[in-house]
Amino acid sequence: MWARVDKIDRIRPQPGGGAIVLVEDERNAAAMARIPSLSTLIAIARILDARRVLELRYRGSGEVRYAAASSPPLFLVDAITRAGAHVTDRAGDRITVPAAPASVSSTIDLAFSELAHHVRTSIGPAVTMPAALRTTEERRRKAPLDVDAQPAMYWTAVFELTALAGELSRSRGGRWIDVPEMPVPFAIRLASGELARPARLAQRLIAGQESVESLASEAPDKAEPAGGGAGSGGDSGGAGGAPG
Repeated sequence: MWARVDKIDRIRPQPGGGAIVLVEDERNAAAMARIPSLSTLIAIARILDARRVLELRYRGSGEVRYAAASSPPLFLVDAITRAGAHVTDRAGDRITVPAAPASVSSTIDLAFSELAHHVRTSIGPAVTMPAALRTTEERRRKAPLDVDAQPAMYWTAVFELTALAGELSRSRGGRWIDVPEMPVPFAIRLASGELARPARLAQRLIAGQESVESLASEAPDKAEPAGGGAGSGGDSGGAGGAPG
């Protein structure tokens, strides 16, 4: 399942040590390109989580392969390879585009911004970002989603809420960066140097586990000193567990 951010699809231990971790995407190219920003963020998150599993279980020995049922669009190929994965055929055996690891922070930051604006304009062209966040949050509170039963809907909703909340931090110099955490390896670095992680609260909201706190009022202020909470695994699910 392309959107299972909290699961590792397949791990192939290698005879000489290390492993090949497969990140699977069963969609066709048109589905991958439907919301480019969402595809980009989920692909990068899953690849960074897979690399983290390699570090924790195999001391970094091995590689990550993005096993795609169809040839991914160029924007997604760039995101996948920059995040450190090879693009392969559906079986994960034949490498079609090799990994080209590079910084993904600017890619993440742009994708979150584009996703937030996509969600806002889908509500209404004149809707402000704070209003879009409040409206989306209210809708999600009324219809919780189960991460195991509805993974694509759940993680889409998490990233949409997270993106909207992130835009409210821009006035404080907020920019998205990648961090060594799972299942959502992204945080907002504020101009003060503090880190905010709205995805943690978003996961609880979408799961129906949070009835008091609001991303609209709390997200920009839920900041920690840089480095605080790294590797904590977030508040929901615990990515990188046994292959799903």
